[in-house]
Amino acid sequence: MSVQKPGQMHPDDIKNLIVFIVIAVALWAAYDYFVMSPNVAAQKAQIAQEKKLNNVGTLDDAIDFLDPKMDRMDFIASDLVNKKRVVIDTPELKGSISTKGGRIDDISLKSHYKTHDKKEYVTLLSPAGSEFPHYAETGWVAADQSIALPDKNTVWSLVSGEELTPQSPIIFVWNNQQGISFERKYEIDSHFMLSVTESVRNSSGKDIEIHPYSAIARRGKPPIIDKNIIVHEGPLGYIGGDLEEIKYKDVGDKPSWNYVSKEGWIGFGQKYWLVSLLPEQTMDKTFRFVEKTNNISAIRPLYQTDVMGSALNLKAGDSIEVIHHIYAGVKNVRLLDEYAEKMNVRHFDLAVDFGILYFITRPLHWLLTALYSVVGNFGVAIIILTFMLRLAVFPLANTSYRSFAKMKKIAPEMTELKAKYKDDKAGMQQALMKLYQKEKVNPMAGCLPILLQIPIFFAMYKVIYISVEMRHAPFFGWIQDLSQADPTSIFNLFGLIPFDPPSFLMIGIWPCMMIFFMVLQQRLNPPPQDPTQKIMMKYFPYFIGFIMSGFASGLVIYWTFSNALSVLQQAVIMKSMGVQIHLFGGDEDDDDNDDKIKKEKTVERD
Repeated sequence: MSVQKPGQMHPDDIKNLIVFIVIAVALWAAYDYFVMSPNVAAQKAQIAQEKKLNNVGTLDDAIDFLDPKMDRMDFIASDLVNKKRVVIDTPELKGSISTKGGRIDDISLKSHYKTHDKKEYVTLLSPAGSEFPHYAETGWVAADQSIALPDKNTVWSLVSGEELTPQSPIIFVWNNQQGISFERKYEIDSHFMLSVTESVRNSSGKDIEIHPYSAIARRGKPPIIDKNIIVHEGPLGYIGGDLEEIKYKDVGDKPSWNYVSKEGWIGFGQKYWLVSLLPEQTMDKTFRFVEKTNNISAIRPLYQTDVMGSALNLKAGDSIEVIHHIYAGVKNVRLLDEYAEKMNVRHFDLAVDFGILYFITRPLHWLLTALYSVVGNFGVAIIILTFMLRLAVFPLANTSYRSFAKMKKIAPEMTELKAKYKDDKAGMQQALMKLYQKEKVNPMAGCLPILLQIPIFFAMYKVIYISVEMRHAPFFGWIQDLSQADPTSIFNLFGLIPFDPPSFLMIGIWPCMMIFFMVLQQRLNPPPQDPTQKIMMKYFPYFIGFIMSGFASGLVIYWTFSNALSVLQQAVIMKSMGVQIHLFGGDEDDDDNDDKIKKEKTVERD
């Protein structure tokens, strides 16, 4: 038997140590291979991607101040005279493209005007250096900075076409003097879609790797931005199955908002207008929302949305081409659907802010525009749609009005019980329950049907508010724009007195008619038992009328006719149930009626 000397390791310990080292090395190798290496590769790929994105940068222009030196139209006219621009002319659009940079930076809408007098077209895109710059461009980026690529200062040569029309495309060319030539072909349809085909031929003698990109930028917020919170205005896109709507104030919360997806569209939306990029829906692309600020307070932030495609390896002697699509026009749902189907782009219609009630709002929008196509007047279409909606909720409304009629019928007895048990709340509740059971009345039966109708009202409100077809659409008489408030005011007797009331006192004829029918409907409902509630409900129609006077007249017309039909339906039901109606009497008449019913009930009990 051998004796282990002090400091000498036991053979089993040596074996265990070797096994431990082998296992540790194996685990380390496995962790490095399966965990660390993929992470490092992913980080390198992310860093490389960010570098490439940084090459796209922002479509910045250093001299873009709040007070430009030259008016937009003078700025463009000067370039046209000097043949630095190519004219765009279609049935829907007019504008131009600059040969310097090849940007699409001058687009106006021929069928839509800034004001109702139709003196000036709505402007969508404006060049850098104008008051409200807003422009789009396409191009290429490369990780290799030694490759000269076209940018905002590149002067292109026009080699084909004299002006851009649906029948005649134009072609720009440029050579970087390194053996690489670039061609840019612009095409446009008869509505609002521009197509830009970017072609590159590599005669440099070496392989290159480039990425296609497209971008839209705007300096500062739009000159007129809707203050109403129910519609989104600003950067938006549908990317990878999700709708992204980012407020201007939130874009700068991150250096950039990046999304990687094969499918999607991105751009800037206003209440009625849209400028959007629709890349080819193949291969992974990076979609971004970016804000660039400047330390000089006079320079407004630059907001940008862009799309960068995957790397394309262009071998020596080869050529490639990529097609970019840019939508610059009206948020017309029918057109958006047509383009979505044609280009295989999902949910392009979500550029229109239908809201969370999309499943109601979208069908109502379709129905309203369909009715307009038949009758030719949006006001008449709104009235017809109001009748259809009242028919749709007729059973629900019947349930509510029958419940209200029963409550109104027993209102005098409820008043008696209140007086009898004024110091005994528990006793009054028990007596009320017995009364409800005796008369077969359910106080809550009238509330639920009304609650179910509320989403329809909000959806209708949304439809009227967002529909570009309603903009500058006349009704009859003094209503020349259904998207604007009633221009008359009760405070100058609707124009009979030579006095211009302030805007908050512009309570017009249609809001007054709406108040009238709301008061009638209120008189048909059971009166509140609580005195405070009674006072509040008495003045509620006038409060709503004051609020609604500033809303679109199309919405007020809808609510007026809806209330009128409700009054008619409720009056018929009450008449059939033997409930007396005093539509035009005061509160004293109601009290007299209550006293009369009390006496009748007393006689019956005796």
